[in-house]
Amino acid sequence: MPRTVIASDRLPPLRSPLSYGVKAGGWVFTAGMLGLDPAGTLVGTSPGRPDVEAQTRQTLQNLTTVLETLGASLDRVAKVKGYITDFRYFDRYNATYRDFFKPPYPARATVGNGLARENAVIEVEAIAAVSGAPREVRSPKLAEWELPLAQGGTRVGDVLFVSGHVSRDAKGQLVGRGDMRIQAEQALDNVGAALEAAGFSFPDVIKINGTVPDWYGFSRYNEIFMKYFSEPYAARATIQGALALEGMLIEIEALAARGPKRVVESEVAGMGHFTLKRREDTIYVPDLPGALAPHSHAVQVGDLVYLCGEVGYDASGRLVGPGDIRAQTRKTLENLAFCMKALGGTMDDIVKTNVSITDYRMVPAFNEEYAAFFTPPYPARTTVIAGLAQDRMVIEIEAIAVLGASQTAVAVTGPAA
Repeated sequence: MPRTVIASDRLPPLRSPLSYGVKAGGWVFTAGMLGLDPAGTLVGTSPGRPDVEAQTRQTLQNLTTVLETLGASLDRVAKVKGYITDFRYFDRYNATYRDFFKPPYPARATVGNGLARENAVIEVEAIAAVSGAPREVRSPKLAEWELPLAQGGTRVGDVLFVSGHVSRDAKGQLVGRGDMRIQAEQALDNVGAALEAAGFSFPDVIKINGTVPDWYGFSRYNEIFMKYFSEPYAARATIQGALALEGMLIEIEALAARGPKRVVESEVAGMGHFTLKRREDTIYVPDLPGALAPHSHAVQVGDLVYLCGEVGYDASGRLVGPGDIRAQTRKTLENLAFCMKALGGTMDDIVKTNVSITDYRMVPAFNEEYAAFFTPPYPARTTVIAGLAQDRMVIEIEAIAVLGASQTAVAVTGPAA
C-alpha cells in the first residue's frame, strides 16, 4: 500500500502478516479482533472456564480502538461477524455485545468455528462507513429476533449488508427440519425479503456467504441456489461451522450493491454456468479454474470488489498439493492475483481477507507463504479453523478489494517495534 500506516500503542503487538484495520473507499474494514490486551496477553483465560465476558469486552474495545483510529465509530458499523468456539457462550457474548452496540443494531452473523489463538473463544470483525450512519432494513416477512442485530440488514447508500438468515418463517419457527432443500429455500426467501425491503433484488447481490454444519446437503443447497440466482453469479464462499440453533442446516449472508457491474470468470465453464455466449460485463480469465459451485470468481461495483472463496485449484481443475498448506496457499493467492489483474488492480488493493484453514498447526507455514504476496502494510485479516468442501483441501481465502487502495489506504497496526 504508498499508504499511510498508523501504529497504535493501544492495540496488541502483531504476530502475523495483517493490519488491524484498513480505511479505503469510504469504508473501514477491521481484522478479526481477539481479547488481547495492549501487551498481547489474552484476557479471561481461567483454566477450565474461560471468562467469555472479559474476552468479549476486550475484543470489542480493540474493535472500537481500530474504528476510532481510522475515523469511524461503533454507530457507523454496518456489519458485524462473530466467530465463537462454543454456542454455550452465546448468551454471555450477547450480553456484553449490548454494552457496546445500541439500537439500531448493525447487520450481524455469528458462526461456530475454531480460532487460531489458543484459549480464545470469540473473534469479531466489522465493516463500518466512514461517514453516515447505516439505516436498518426491516420487513414484515421476517421474524423478530431477541438478539442484538438488524432484522433484515443495514443499508449505506447503494450498498446493502444482509444479516445472516436461516430457515425461520415469519412466526419465528424453524422450517424444514432435516431437509436442506426446504431450509435453503426458506433462508433465501428471507434474504429476498431483506433485499425487497431495501429496494434491491437478487441480481444486485455481489457476494454470498454460507455456513453449513456439515457437507452432506451441499449439492442440494446449490440446486436451490440456482433457482434464486442466475448468471452472472455473485462471488460466494461456503465454510463449515456450527450454527446458533439446534436443527439449523444453513445460514446465508449477502452483500448487494447498485451500479455498473464487472464480473470475473474462468474461460472454463463451471457448475451452473450454462451460457455459451460471452457477456460484455464479464472478463474471462484462462488461468482460473472453472467454478466448483454456482459463483463468479469476483464481482466489481464502482471501486468495490468482492472476491469468492478461492482455493488451490489450477486452470485444469486439479487440486494443487493435496494436503500441502504451502502449495495450496500459493495457488489460492495466485488465483486471487489473477482476479485482481483482470480488473486492473493489484494484490495491494486488497483491504480484507478471510481465511479458513483446516488445522491450526498449519498457520505458521501459511503465514510465511501469505506474506510473500503482499507489500506491508498487509490487509486486515480474519483466520478461523473450519472444514472445507473438498477432500484434502486445507485452505480457502476470500477477499475484499478497493481499486486504488494500494495508493490511498490508511492502515492501523500495533505498536511500532
